[in-house]
Amino acid sequence: MKLIAVKPIYFGGVVVTEGESLETLEQHGRELVQKGYARLVDVDNSAQPEQPEQPEQPEQPEQPEQPEQPEQPEQPEQPEQPETVPEKKAKK
Repeated sequence: MKLIAVKPIYFGGVVVTEGESLETLEQHGRELVQKGYARLVDVDNSAQPEQPEQPEQPEQPEQPEQPEQPEQPEQPEQPEQPETVPEKKAKK
């Protein structure tokens, strides 16, 4: 969460002075805003407008159900057989 300091804040080992921006976790940011130590950054979201929360499944026109295809029975896997290489006979 991006914030602008309204009062000096000791944050992350340094003092963030008035007008400086800082980034923190959502809950900590809300606490700082509530206590008056910071305010939310006004971000221009015109390039990326926030999308309203959408239901889990978007509404789609209903399509007629297609009959299920009968499942093909799985064929058992055949164990791999080692390749047989003809052995060369040694010359005497």
